[in-house]
Amino acid sequence: MKLTELSDAQLLDSLKSLVGQGRSLLARLLAHLVEVEERRLHLDVACPSIIQSCMHRLGMSEDEACRRIHAARLAHRFPDLLVRIERGELTLSTVGLLRDILTESNYAEVVEAAAGKTKAQVQALLAKLSPKPDVPAAIIPVPMQAAIPALVSAAGPTAVPAATGAPQLAPLSETRHRVQFTASDELRKKLERAQDLMRHANADGDLAVVVERAVDLLIEKLEKQRLGKTSRPREAPVGSAGRVVREAAGVSRATRRAVFERDGARCTFTDAEGHRCPATTWLELDHIDPRARGGSDDLANLRVRCRAHNQLYAEQVFGKEHVERKIRERRDPSRRGYATESCERAASGLAGMGFRRAKVRRALGAVIACHPRDALTAMPVQTILREALATLT
Repeated sequence: MKLTELSDAQLLDSLKSLVGQGRSLLARLLAHLVEVEERRLHLDVACPSIIQSCMHRLGMSEDEACRRIHAARLAHRFPDLLVRIERGELTLSTVGLLRDILTESNYAEVVEAAAGKTKAQVQALLAKLSPKPDVPAAIIPVPMQAAIPALVSAAGPTAVPAATGAPQLAPLSETRHRVQFTASDELRKKLERAQDLMRHANADGDLAVVVERAVDLLIEKLEKQRLGKTSRPREAPVGSAGRVVREAAGVSRATRRAVFERDGARCTFTDAEGHRCPATTWLELDHIDPRARGGSDDLANLRVRCRAHNQLYAEQVFGKEHVERKIRERRDPSRRGYATESCERAASGLAGMGFRRAKVRRALGAVIACHPRDALTAMPVQTILREALATLT
C-alpha cells in the first residue's frame, strides 16, 4: 500500500511501529557486532579491526561505526543495555555519554537515572555526578571560516549545526557550564568596551559577569516586547459587558502578559493522547476564534502556540492554500501592495505605533504615489515613516 493511501492515524501508527522495530534491530545489531569481534571474524574479511569492517564491508560511516562499536563493547560488559536500548530507554547518544562513567558498582544507579532522558538531560546528570573545573575566560582569534547557512521551516529559522566540534553549551558541573561561540571583531570590541565600563563592579573583567549582565538586560527588553511583562503591570481595560477592550494595535500588553503567564510561556497544543507540545521558542498568540472571522482579543479567546502549531490551526480553519498565499505575500512586499522593502518596514513600524492597518495602507499609498519607483527604492525607511506620519496626523 502506498503511504499516500494511509489515513493520518494509520501513518502515525506505522511510523511508531517502525521506530520500535528500529530500536529492536539496533539492539540486535550491537549484539551481532559483539559476537563478530569476539570471534575476530573481521580478520576473515581482510579488515584489521571491527571498525574497519563496519566501514568497508558494511558501508557505515566512520562516526556511525565508532558509535555502534563503542555501544556494543559497553553492552558486552553490561548486557542489560541492549534491553534498555530495545525499549527506547537509552539511545546511542546517551550510551556514548555514559561510556566513561559506568562501572559495576554504579551501573544500576546511573542507568536508572539516565533512562528516558534526552542527551542534554544526561549531560546535566553527568555534570552532577562527575563535575569538571571551570574553563578560563578568553578571547582567542580563529581563522576565517565559511558561514553556515540557515534553514527556514514553518517553525522558524534553524541554524545548521556544525558536523564537528564542541557544543556551544555544555555542563561542567551541576551549576557551572562552558559557553563557546565564535565572535565577530565588532563583538570583541563591544565586549572589551563593556569590560572597561564595568571595572568598578567587575574589577578583573570576568567575561561571564559582562555577558550575564548583558543577557539580563536583553531578556528584560524581550520579555517586555514579546510577553508584555512590565515592572508596573496594569489590568487590561474592560468594557461594560466584562469583555476586554480591543486596542487599536490589537492585543493589549496586559492581555498578552496574562496569556503567557496563564499558559506558562509554552505552546498549548496537545495531541489526541494528551501530550503537550514542549516548544518554548517561536511562540505566538493564537486566536481560538480567528480575528479574521470576528474573534475578539479577550483573554479567553487567546492561547500560546508555537509558530508551527499556529500555522497548522490556520490551515485547518482557512485551508492550506490560503495560508501559503498569505505567507508568500508576507515575504514579498510587492504582493501586499507595498512597492519596496522599506515601505514594508514602515508599515510594520506604523502598526506597532497603534495605527490600524487600513489607515497605514492608505498613508503609505499616498507616499508611494508621490515618488517614482527608483526614488522609493533608495529612500530610507525613516523618511517614508515621516511622510506617512504627516499624512496620518
